[in-house]
Amino acid sequence: MAWPIPPLMQSGITASPNGSQVSARQQELLRATRAVLLAIASDVRQGLLETVGIESRLVESDRFAMEIELPPQTDKAMADAAMIAQAIDQENVEAWCENGKVRVAIGPWYTTKDVDQVVLCVTKVVHVLLGLHAPPPKQNFWQRLLSSVAEVASIQQQASKSDKPK
Repeated sequence: MAWPIPPLMQSGITASPNGSQVSARQQELLRATRAVLLAIASDVRQGLLETVGIESRLVESDRFAMEIELPPQTDKAMADAAMIAQAIDQENVEAWCENGKVRVAIGPWYTTKDVDQVVLCVTKVVHVLLGLHAPPPKQNFWQRLLSSVAEVASIQQQASKSDKPK
């Protein structure tokens, strides 16, 4: 379930009486909570990039969520985003459509299992509805060269086997 942004995070900490530790402790709690949410958002973002190659980002409106960047060819109409959000929501991960964008809930108490569930559900829906797959791994020049040399060697080896008399 999406974690609502507490009023203290929205408006800032108010003054407290002399000697009170409440304000200082609340500030520590809010910093720690924000750090946890950023870590969760980072893991979700990385998971979605690795599995289906889509971007996402943490948004804070009235609740914390990951906003999913659908590829331009799929974002033709708000109906697409609404349909995708509804499909994710039916996979037991809270999702909704806001301003034509898919948003998926996150909260500070998410475990790594919850993060994996978010990534899995979004990946499943995006894969099935949009046909997106993980992007091929990027290779630098040397990796492409070594891969080509290995492929040529394999072809030569297969050719030499087929040339031998039986």
